[in-house]
Amino acid sequence: FGQAIITAAFVDDILSLVLFNVLFSLTGDFNVMATVVNPIIGIIFMSIAMVGAVKFWPKAINEWILPRIPQRPGDRKVAIEDEALFLIMMLVLVAYSTITHFLGTHLWGCFIAGMSFACIDKEGHKGHA
Repeated sequence: FGQAIITAAFVDDILSLVLFNVLFSLTGDFNVMATVVNPIIGIIFMSIAMVGAVKFWPKAINEWILPRIPQRPGDRKVAIEDEALFLIMMLVLVAYSTITHFLGTHLWGCFIAGMSFACIDKEGHKGHA
């Protein structure tokens, strides 16, 4: 039952972000590009990014990027893998929010960037507690 509530909240968030974009694009004269075309392109981008969040990012990070990070000797408070993961998260956040900014609102990109790292499975992280 909890999964249904989380799914409903997720869908509600997506629909709210789309409605937010459409409502704020209705300023002054009706502009088809800003009101219709850009939101459709944004929805297509979000759909592709959602698939990437489940299929691409977990595999890319866990199997390709993090294993190639060179280890540093010594006792560190923050592991080098966590620093690299944080850098990747910030880069994806800036890239996605910039793309969606040009489609109407940067909030879409911020939402999808956060979702892109929800499926990463790493020992010791909060999901394993």
